[in-house]
Amino acid sequence: MSIESVSWVLNHAPIPRDRRDASSLTVVLLGLANHADPFGRNAFPSLSTLVKYTRLSERSVRYAVRALEELELIRPSDPDIVRAYIKRTDRRPNGYDLAVERVEAAAVDNSGDGGQTLPPADRHGGQTQRHGGQTATQRGANTAPETSLNRTKNRPSPSAPGGRSAVPAECGGCDARPGDPISARVVWLDEDRTRSTPCPRCAPARSGGAR
Repeated sequence: MSIESVSWVLNHAPIPRDRRDASSLTVVLLGLANHADPFGRNAFPSLSTLVKYTRLSERSVRYAVRALEELELIRPSDPDIVRAYIKRTDRRPNGYDLAVERVEAAAVDNSGDGGQTLPPADRHGGQTQRHGGQTATQRGANTAPETSLNRTKNRPSPSAPGGRSAVPAECGGCDARPGDPISARVVWLDEDRTRSTPCPRCAPARSGGAR
């Protein structure tokens, strides 16, 4: 296996991107690169091996090899080298050299025209809008909407005429906790918590006795 040849296929091989069979050509070329030397030479896997690698039919592999030759991405290697490794003529596959000297032009150039560019950022790393838009906070900072009025315990208590609070705050001695409804301001009269009475300190005056 040649890492150099495999890297060439994955990153630089000029396989036309507009071909319908571009994926098949790539995977077959990758199979050949797996058997080439670091210079892309002397790759001679059998047809059945390429079929196993690519999961393509034998006919599709043959077509892909022929197309790669037409695109001049592979060329026949020295037959004497193949002959030296495989003695039996009936089992001797074709050998190929990869055209590793050919490279694809850069697909995306962010430094020139037509490349994608990142949106402008202020000196703190956040994105900004030019005219009256929102300004992002410094990277890593967490922001959240103001929720103080959404919590029951922070809501202003209803006020009586004159600005006095009609409902006193929880006294802390009854069963109610901050944020509980008024009905929770009770004192239990038994250990089984079956009978209760409104808290005499913080429950608003109401009719009815123990329940």
